[in-house]
Amino acid sequence: MASAIKAVVAGLLFALLLGGTYDHIYKIEPNRCHMTYMFELPEYIPVMLPPTVKKLYPYYHLYSYGEGNYSQMLKDGLYEGIPVLFIPGNGGSYKQVRSLASVAYRKALDDETYFHFNFFSVDLNSELGAFYGPALKRQTEFVAYAIKQILRIYEGSMNPPKSVVLVGHSMGGIVARAVYISQNITSSSLPLIISQATPHTRPVLNTDHHLKDFYEYVNTYWERERLSNLENTVLIAVGGGRNDIQVSTSHINSPFADIATTTASIPSCWLTTDHQAIVWCKQLVMPLVRSLFDIVDLSTMQISTDRQMILDVFEFHLAKRITGKRFKHSLYSKEVDFDEHGDWIEITARQYAHTANKTKHPTYLLLPFHPNHQQYHKATIIATNLGKRDWVMACNIHLKQHRKICTEGENLSKKTKKLYGRVKSVQLDLGSLSNIGHSAVVVYIAPTDEKVEVYIDVHSKTGRHRSIEIPVFLRSFTQTIIVDTTPQKALFYNISLVGLQNLWQSFSVTVRPRQKCNGQSIITTKLYMPWAQKELYLQRNGIVDSFSAELDVAPPAGDNTSASIQFFFSPKCSYSIILQGSLLGVFRRLIWLYGAHIPTYLAAHLLLTLSLQLKGIDRERYCPSYFSAMLSLSPLSLVPFVKLLSILLRNVGIKDDFSFLSDHGEDLGILPVLLFLGTWPLSLAIGAFTWGMVIISGKITHSFLVKILGRSIGGGAVIGDLALSGISRLPVIVGVAFISLAYSTCGTLSLCLSCLFHFTKVFRLYEDYIETTLLELIPGVVTEKGKSINLMSSLNIHITLMLLVFFNVIINFPSFMMWVKYLSYSLQLHEDPSLPVSVGLLIILCLLWQKDLPCIDREYYKHLANAVHILAILTTLFGSIHIYRVPYFVVCALLLLALHQLLAPVKLRKTSSANEAPSDGD
Repeated sequence: MASAIKAVVAGLLFALLLGGTYDHIYKIEPNRCHMTYMFELPEYIPVMLPPTVKKLYPYYHLYSYGEGNYSQMLKDGLYEGIPVLFIPGNGGSYKQVRSLASVAYRKALDDETYFHFNFFSVDLNSELGAFYGPALKRQTEFVAYAIKQILRIYEGSMNPPKSVVLVGHSMGGIVARAVYISQNITSSSLPLIISQATPHTRPVLNTDHHLKDFYEYVNTYWERERLSNLENTVLIAVGGGRNDIQVSTSHINSPFADIATTTASIPSCWLTTDHQAIVWCKQLVMPLVRSLFDIVDLSTMQISTDRQMILDVFEFHLAKRITGKRFKHSLYSKEVDFDEHGDWIEITARQYAHTANKTKHPTYLLLPFHPNHQQYHKATIIATNLGKRDWVMACNIHLKQHRKICTEGENLSKKTKKLYGRVKSVQLDLGSLSNIGHSAVVVYIAPTDEKVEVYIDVHSKTGRHRSIEIPVFLRSFTQTIIVDTTPQKALFYNISLVGLQNLWQSFSVTVRPRQKCNGQSIITTKLYMPWAQKELYLQRNGIVDSFSAELDVAPPAGDNTSASIQFFFSPKCSYSIILQGSLLGVFRRLIWLYGAHIPTYLAAHLLLTLSLQLKGIDRERYCPSYFSAMLSLSPLSLVPFVKLLSILLRNVGIKDDFSFLSDHGEDLGILPVLLFLGTWPLSLAIGAFTWGMVIISGKITHSFLVKILGRSIGGGAVIGDLALSGISRLPVIVGVAFISLAYSTCGTLSLCLSCLFHFTKVFRLYEDYIETTLLELIPGVVTEKGKSINLMSSLNIHITLMLLVFFNVIINFPSFMMWVKYLSYSLQLHEDPSLPVSVGLLIILCLLWQKDLPCIDREYYKHLANAVHILAILTTLFGSIHIYRVPYFVVCALLLLALHQLLAPVKLRKTSSANEAPSDGD
């Protein structure tokens, strides 16, 4: 019964994780980015590097970007602009610089500025820096040389720059931060970094210790120097949000960033981008280019040295821009004078709408205060096509010719929030304005031929606010009505979601009109996170007005503030607001947060399976099958020990991976159980697939190797088969050859070949088992007693061992890919993170292949099984985030098995008589 319940729960969790994975990868928002186009032919002009640099980094290059006639100037060495260096990311191309460079070039021409930018880009050979740590150190060293070379080529210009702006995409952003550690680079020469979709906090997938060490080195340096040597450096971090399925927003929000935002929060952008589109998305490129032009000091025609000014500019363009395209237009006058002869309209109702197809004269909408009226505390104003920057003011009312007017007022326009297009809003506290001496609010409408709409909604302190405690557990998946019917003509509603504080939570908020609405029913929806002072514009899910309430940034420990959703409605109808937990959304978020942990749990399954097989040998002198052992697995054999050890290690100051999650606000108590059971069917499926490959493809692989060997030694298939049989009987020679190959080429390549060899060995065992079983069924044919059982026992354990070796291949596969990339430069991968594991594993395999595994007559199988069990626990404890550690635990398990098979004493059989001695060989 318990097994059936476990199977049902595991199947359900696996289906939900599978659905969450599909939802995460495929059910993303439509790509609404506009492409940036080049108006002239783009060219990438090589920049000459010193011979010593070219010799050190033959596969790296430096280019400058040009278009049309401008390209010829660069080819002639005429550099007079402000240098910007683009650093591509994981597998990225130096040509990705063209979007920023082309838009900046066109803007300089259109605006006829006295300055322009020179964009440079480094070619890093499309290296996989996100998975191969040694590449990051080399890239950093080359970028440091490139920066010095860029400044050097301006030495003969009329106004040589003293600094370079760095723009890094993906891993290029972490390389940009690492450049500051170079002894020859100062923060004054690199005043600004703009990172796009860069995982600043930690690697997305920690596949080798070089990657971990690089991140720790960079982040430790920035933590130590942020308030001293790096005090004047500005770091801007921009993420893609929901559509970036490769780098989550939690990885982008660096504690060292001066501004950390997503494209969904940038005014006039308000969309999410995928990992590549963030480079060319016009809605993002435009504010970045405008920011670059605005931080130029016109007295020097170079990047300003005023750090606060740079911050103010980027904050304006990436967070606060309401109107205008230049930072200088963001400054508001404190006082505004009014035209007494304009059209003054007094608003007497709490909900008011003003619509005019054409406005001939200056028009002022005057909203008087009613301090003693309970409904006159807050006001929301939404306006369309009000192009003037100064449009809403507070003033004191005067009577003139029986009209209520104001002569001057305090400018409140800086409180404006842009909604979309030419729609903007402001929210005012009428009580506070009244307390400081004002008696009215004025909305100014300048003369225009365009249609203007202004909507005003005045309400009490809590009239447009509702706070709801998030339902927990199963209750969260039932619909909860937050607001049955919003007030008529309400423009704004704020819903505080108390309890929405975890990154894995996912809720759907649906807004349903109570009657038929004319036109768009919802203007804008925003998710506000007070602990990060961040507004995230939400996109509709499907054809209904449904929005996902999910956090990008977890609140710090002890923060009790609540996230809220802010709705800006059309005043033409009222609505009901419904909250419902999204089960698939929760699992999508779990994949988003913890998907990288899945390989570790698969490895734990394999180690626990091996442990149960070893216990089976101890009890029954027979190795159970992969499936019978795997089906016996229980989370109780792993999770309680992981939890207990994590607590004990934390008390003695040792950091395991679960402590790391806790420190980053990502800990989830049921995570080990969820991933253990949820990935268990996957482990079973992998075993089934492996058996299928042995049965179906084993013969094909065997024939292929026979042909290869036959041709290599100049013989036919018979000679090849004899050669393969001879090699199989001398596995030590094969292992030594693979070890030599690992040292001369790449460790993962040798592991791949060892997997192939192991596969042929398993297939031959399967063939021998089938042959022996058939012979035993033929009457009169004498076979060795128990041979088929021994062959199946050997086959069972070798299936598990082969999967463990194959797992090591998968984890270390980035090294193989980098070896292929460097193959044209060198046959050997000089910095090979997979080499120690590969060599150790190959030495162990030499021993295991040599023996008739398992030797069932050995002692201490139970002790060996317990040791492997402990290694499975340690694998989960220390390898959930730092995946590169998992192969080492696998190597330890196989080493213990090999030593046991070599050194364990022979188990003595029980004799029928006290004087009877055991026979030889027992």
